[in-house]
Amino acid sequence: MNVIWETQKEAAEEELREILGVEELDNTDLGYFQQRNAAAKRVLRKMSEQDRAQFKFTVEKRKSKGQPEAVKRE
Repeated sequence: MNVIWETQKEAAEEELREILGVEELDNTDLGYFQQRNAAAKRVLRKMSEQDRAQFKFTVEKRKSKGQPEAVKRE
């Protein structure tokens, strides 16, 4: 689900705000981390077939080539 947070961060954050019932996210809040996957899954469910296909392609590419350097550093 990290790919969602990298490629669809704004949408994932919006879903997370909705799940947590807040207007502003606080990444030090335990709920922020507990609900990240749930938010990512919501984004994935709302994607068009074309966007979902692109997402799957990106995931498969990462599986075969590994994470980009920028992601490894985080």
